[in-house]
Amino acid sequence: MLKLNLQLHSAPGSLSALREATFDNLQLNCGIFIKDFVYTGTGAPANAEDMLTLIKAIIAGTDTEHGELLGVTRGGGTFNVGREMRDPDIDGLRYKFKGGTFVDSADPYLSTTLVETTPENFALALGGTATTSGKITTVKMNTALTDDAYMDNLCWAGDLSDGRIVLINLKNALNTADITFTFQDKSEGALAVEFHACQDEVDDYDEAPFEIVFFGKGT
Repeated sequence: MLKLNLQLHSAPGSLSALREATFDNLQLNCGIFIKDFVYTGTGAPANAEDMLTLIKAIIAGTDTEHGELLGVTRGGGTFNVGREMRDPDIDGLRYKFKGGTFVDSADPYLSTTLVETTPENFALALGGTATTSGKITTVKMNTALTDDAYMDNLCWAGDLSDGRIVLINLKNALNTADITFTFQDKSEGALAVEFHACQDEVDDYDEAPFEIVFFGKGT
């Protein structure tokens, strides 16, 4: 007699990380870039709602003490952390071992394309200065970088789908990309930038010069 050996299997593709919390953890849209953003200290935002109120005031121009908006972007942006990692060349070392890899350097940066053509954005891109006399503002590039070429920080702020806000903060940000300003018919001028974070002190090796901060919703 022929016997059928039936086994029950899950449907193909049923093994998935998709869960209810997935839709709370999605980062939405392009976010915004804020120069010299002050979000710590006295009266600092304690949650996402406070942070949103502060950001909206900066966007509206009613709060000029806590940051300056760079303006709208095209194509969103990218956050990268380039790392130079090294395993020592030692006789007898056959495998990689936990604790045996060293981070020699880290290079965190934010890149985007700015489409608001302002003297301030050109000055940031060039590491230069913008001076105003009457109705005329002139931007010049300094061949020797001074402290003024660096922003105290550059922050990208974005929404999460459940109402939280995530912040990426680069300390002492400087644009190191070649200056590329593109313009064409039936389009808008676009300024590509790539801002890299820098350490404050020559002996600061414990942490890379950036942080990622999540602001949760208030109770």
